[in-house]
Amino acid sequence: MGIICNYASYLKPDDDIVLSGVTTVALNEVAEVILGGTIAIPIAYTFLGEAGLSAGVGLSFISLPNIFRSMAGGQLMGALWFLLLAFAGVTSAVAMYNYIVSLLEESFGMAKKKASLSVFFLYILVGLPVALEPILTKTADLAYFTEVDNWVGVYLLVVLGLIEVITAGWLMGNKAKTEMNNGSYWKVPDWFFKVFIQFLTPVSIIGLLVMSTKDYIAAGYFKIVPTFVANSPALVPWVQGARVVVVTVLVLGFVQAYKTIKDKYGVELESNQVSIRK
Repeated sequence: MGIICNYASYLKPDDDIVLSGVTTVALNEVAEVILGGTIAIPIAYTFLGEAGLSAGVGLSFISLPNIFRSMAGGQLMGALWFLLLAFAGVTSAVAMYNYIVSLLEESFGMAKKKASLSVFFLYILVGLPVALEPILTKTADLAYFTEVDNWVGVYLLVVLGLIEVITAGWLMGNKAKTEMNNGSYWKVPDWFFKVFIQFLTPVSIIGLLVMSTKDYIAAGYFKIVPTFVANSPALVPWVQGARVVVVTVLVLGFVQAYKTIKDKYGVELESNQVSIRK
């Protein structure tokens, strides 16, 4: 989704990338896995069983609120849960909002205020079906949100992670390691870069992607009409609408990225040399 790339774009050439990376990963895992997991996982397993742990977005917005309502101290636990969820949402939203604004400014010369308003209304338009679906279908299945999350929030994140680590580890190679060590207190040794960046991480992600693909096929997510809405005809248009939105955003993203790279680095790409710019 471009979040970490957006944050990285604000780093200076001599900033400590290694320490920033370790801090980002550590804080993220503590917040999402340890703090979030200690609340969500035991509650979901106790009240919903093993099936509850794979309930997707419905677990956060449908199942857990009902559980909090019926359990002792549920108001406190529910408040803590949604507080953590709010922090995660706000910190991600800032990056997802800002990088699109920056792209509009740099690629199309739009003023910051105009770009910000354009992105705001675009997000309203894309997110509006999440609010309209329960009202129009009289259900709480959140099919549109589930389909978007299945692909953008889960599957394609793994694909993007694989592309990034292959780009850094193999296409950039030693140049990436040199850039990481520039200004860093902790230096990344050659053996660490080769073992973890070039080998273990891509192999792990490929394994995860293969298993995820098998699970998605088994769950029917690759079907024209996914299994989870096969018995609910009223929800099928919302799923198809979600797919149209995802594909449209991907196509626009590719076109915009191609245009930006060609405009800014066309000379370098044609000559295969880095130009000195003032």
